[in-house]
Amino acid sequence: MLLPRFQASANRVVLLQAALFAFVLNLPIILKVFQLYQPIGTFHDYFIYTVPLFLLCACNLLFHLLMLPLAHKILMPVVLLIGVAISYNSLFFDVYFNRDMLDNVLQTTPAETMRMFSPSYIAWLFFLGIVPVFLYLRTKIVYRTWWKELLSRLASMLVSGLVILLIAALFYQDYASFFRNHNSLKHMILPSNAIGAVASKIKQIRRENMPYLALGQGAQLAHSASEPNVTILVVGETTRAKNWGLNGYAHQTTPKLAERIAKGDALVNFPNVQSCGTATALSVPCMFSSLTRETYDEVRAKRQDNLLDILQTAGADIHWLENNSDCKGVCQNISSVADMVKLNLPEYCTDGECLDNIMLPELDKLLQNIKKDTVIVLHTIGNHGPTYFERYTDKERRFTPTCDTKEINRCSNEQLVNTYDNGVVYVDQFLDQLIARLEQHPEWRSSLLYMSDHGESLGENGIYLHGTPYAIAPKEQTSIPMIMWFSPAWLKHSSLDMACVRKNAGQPYSQDNFFHTALSLADVRHDSVKPYQ
Repeated sequence: MLLPRFQASANRVVLLQAALFAFVLNLPIILKVFQLYQPIGTFHDYFIYTVPLFLLCACNLLFHLLMLPLAHKILMPVVLLIGVAISYNSLFFDVYFNRDMLDNVLQTTPAETMRMFSPSYIAWLFFLGIVPVFLYLRTKIVYRTWWKELLSRLASMLVSGLVILLIAALFYQDYASFFRNHNSLKHMILPSNAIGAVASKIKQIRRENMPYLALGQGAQLAHSASEPNVTILVVGETTRAKNWGLNGYAHQTTPKLAERIAKGDALVNFPNVQSCGTATALSVPCMFSSLTRETYDEVRAKRQDNLLDILQTAGADIHWLENNSDCKGVCQNISSVADMVKLNLPEYCTDGECLDNIMLPELDKLLQNIKKDTVIVLHTIGNHGPTYFERYTDKERRFTPTCDTKEINRCSNEQLVNTYDNGVVYVDQFLDQLIARLEQHPEWRSSLLYMSDHGESLGENGIYLHGTPYAIAPKEQTSIPMIMWFSPAWLKHSSLDMACVRKNAGQPYSQDNFFHTALSLADVRHDSVKPYQ
């Protein structure tokens, strides 16, 4: 049976797609405007009702520009499918799409991508994406003579432009004031947010011919003792400070670390730490850069030595164990990089993602062959969502009922939080095992630094996951846990005053401190190092 074909004018096709974007795919921004606007009881309150009409006219103008002969059969479906994918996450998870989120998407692994495809997401993509694209491709655009077609298209664009001018004449100050106060909402408007993110990415790529800055020149290991200095840096994933047991949380999610502190270990918890970003693609490179959150620029960071480059220049052995998507470019100059996910060990791995304990056997091999000062970085999967139920074993399932599905917005808050907390318990046991391995070598000057890359939203104010623009990100996404542990031998050969460290542990810190602290732990001497900061 032959599939049906349709006929329609270019104006009608453009208007239909504009209506789909304005009234359906842009529903998240419309709902946000109605939610955030505070009525003042005057005519100006009516501006919020013009937002859908404004979006319709703006999309109509834009899509007319994309309605080019032949090319439109590619451009329009691509724009539609991208818009459908973004709108679902904006509507159900309050996601804002900017360049940072685009970087996050581009660096997402196939396993992470598959976990996002819930039945509701697939249905959304099918009915609002695949079906309209199919109908579009089966529609023959009926063109008139060139001058009639041109006049018709210009008339449609003129009407849209006049409506926008009318809205501006009546409510310009209201639009300007509202969106100035809620600037980040622009990252919810489709398709301009996607176009802006791509344009920003292209601009960033063009800037990457900056001269390279070799910060590591002159870096040296202090060699303050005959035995090796062994430093373990643990990069956490999606673990937030609010649910960290050592911070006084109602659920004891860090029982093993708490036990260590109780028995007098040189283990310090830092309860007031802020992340550099709200997504791994930004936070991890920022952590390993000498730049601060305020001065961080991805291009600038790539054009200078990072923490690992300086450590390697100083003469330390560097090893990176990867159990996340990848190292985000941080380890590109390091030869010893092991991707644990590729092992695909059934006792640890499910559908392309693995529990963090998969790194322990490889770590044991590295520790058995320590000959000199060494830094080992473990990039964990931590508590990455939305499949929080896959981040722990039955042994860590302390809190019930749980949310055993990727459709986390369908779970109760209690179920979701319990599941997330069980994942934090797994992080706790993992860190405990790392410290236990260092304790087996009391002669080493060993230390451990753990810091999560960013936090996570668990439905607070209707927001889930992470990646919200930093300026408006809730504290759940920016407040992160951090701990440090020191061996007796490390303390003996250092000038660190543990009483002072514990006294000041509650002061505000951030991922800006990671770079200098790690260099100090590794006993590196360099002009850029601010000891123990």
